[in-house]
Amino acid sequence: MTQRLIALALATTATLASGVAHASSPAAWAQFDKRVTRACVAASGIRNALPSTIVGFDDRTGMVAMLVSDRTRGSTMSKLCLYNKRTQKAYVDDAEMWSAPPQR
Repeated sequence: MTQRLIALALATTATLASGVAHASSPAAWAQFDKRVTRACVAASGIRNALPSTIVGFDDRTGMVAMLVSDRTRGSTMSKLCLYNKRTQKAYVDDAEMWSAPPQR
């Protein structure tokens, strides 16, 4: 009886541990990055926009962030964009004088 319980426990553990993690493909990530960038640039209202790289957070937050700056010489205009992955909406607020590396 004990051996059956141990075997059952091991089988259950092996089944749960073997769950496949489905990672997104590089193409899916590229599409997501484009969607976030388009939404954040549009929401910023900055005509000559320079989007930063996307800052990802833990999936529990459901959000990513991006800084959108004005690439016009001498401009310090920047907007911080939070993108809601579930609703696919971008929300911006002023972030003057902030800086971040641009997308490559």
